[in-house]
Amino acid sequence: MNASPHDQRPARVRTDWGLVGARALTDSGARKSLVVVIDVLSFSTSVTVACEAGAGVYPFPYRDVAGAARLARTMRAVLAGPRAEEGISLSPASLRDLDAERVVLPSPNGSMIAHTISSRGALMIVGCLRNASAVAGLAAAHLDANPEHDVVLVPAGEHWPDDSLRPALEDQIAAGAIAARLTAMLPDDVTRISAETGAAMAMWQGTSEPADLLFGSVSGRELVDSGFDEDVMMAAEADATDVVPVLMDGAFVPLGHRIAAARRARPTTAA
Repeated sequence: MNASPHDQRPARVRTDWGLVGARALTDSGARKSLVVVIDVLSFSTSVTVACEAGAGVYPFPYRDVAGAARLARTMRAVLAGPRAEEGISLSPASLRDLDAERVVLPSPNGSMIAHTISSRGALMIVGCLRNASAVAGLAAAHLDANPEHDVVLVPAGEHWPDDSLRPALEDQIAAGAIAARLTAMLPDDVTRISAETGAAMAMWQGTSEPADLLFGSVSGRELVDSGFDEDVMMAAEADATDVVPVLMDGAFVPLGHRIAAARRARPTTAA
């Protein structure tokens, strides 16, 4: 029986949108996959900034307010509020000087994907522009470790008012940035990218100023109009950190950056 074309195999670096795309790419062999959740504005950036401060971050579905509060009480964690509220929130700027060991971070896109797909047994990390090279290094180590391993890039996207998926430009270029760095680290005979991944790479390689693109995107303009310019600027800081948030026991924790840095330092073999 032939595999469905929707899982993009035999490519070892595969890309698809949102929760439905993540499910399609992890329907078989999830335990051999490294899943990278990419939600630049702002879940992935916020988780990365919180992990830079040394905190563990629990992803949680956005609409389950009571459940998020229960989890925060159980884990003795700070519950992040909506971005419009003062204090800790989904805003990356609110997490820059975080003074907490644990945070419960609800969000409508990236958090929902992480919370749902984690049950499939895949190794899950968070990727964005801030940690693109570090994520690529960890992904390269994952591919190196076993020829059956693969990498699944999941740009989260946003949602229209009718709850349908709105592909988000910022998530696609971050997926492309990670894929471009990853493929540069490995010989062509080790990694094979899907057509969808190649298209994201091409978009990134045609981007000269990530900040201009993010500020001009629909998502970026929405944040600027609401007074969150700093969030967009922080999200556009490519390779600002070596921290890679890795999901362990229900929380993203700041692991993997040493592995990623070491892998980037290794010389590559020409194809």
